[in-house]
Amino acid sequence: MLERKQVIDNKTGQVMADNVRHISSAFDDDKGYLFWARKSFAKSFIDVPYPKEMSKMDIANISILSKHMWSNTNMLGYRGSGGAKPYDVVMIAKAIELKQRQTYSFLKKMIDLGLMAKVDIKTDNGIETQYYINPIYFFSGNRIPLSLYLIFRKQLDGVLPGWVRERFMIDNMRK
Repeated sequence: MLERKQVIDNKTGQVMADNVRHISSAFDDDKGYLFWARKSFAKSFIDVPYPKEMSKMDIANISILSKHMWSNTNMLGYRGSGGAKPYDVVMIAKAIELKQRQTYSFLKKMIDLGLMAKVDIKTDNGIETQYYINPIYFFSGNRIPLSLYLIFRKQLDGVLPGWVRERFMIDNMRK
C-alpha cells in the first residue's frame, strides 16, 4: 500500500508538497520490518536462568522441543486430522534423538524441575496425554491463557503481578 500526503494551497490549488511512502502493518519506519510475522515461534527470556540441575544436554533438548510447541499453547504438538494433536513419548524421543527409556527419564527430570508439565485429558476415546513447556523458559505466544496459567501456576505466581494472578483466579471461578 502507498500513503500519499499532499499540502495544497486552498486559494490556487497548487500542490506545495507531495510525499508518497510505502505503508504496511509489517513495516514501521522507526522499527523496521516485522520479520516472519505469521510463523510459529518460541521466545526465551535472557534473565531466566535454567535450574542448576540441568545439564547442557538437557538445555539442548528442551530448546529443540521448544520448536515443536503448538502455536499459542506451549503444548508439544502438531497439525493432525481434526486440528492440533499432542506429541507422545515416541515423537518426543524422535525430536530429541533419544531412546524411549532415556526420553522418559528426561521428561521426568523436566517435570520435576518445573520446566515441563504432563497433563492427562479425558476424551471420548480415553485418556490423552499432553506435554507442555513452562512459558517462563520458552513461550509460543504473546498472552498466557488461563489454561496455561493453571498448569504452571506455582512457577508463574512467582513472576506475575498480583493483579494478573487475581484476574486469573476470578476468571477460573467463573468457568
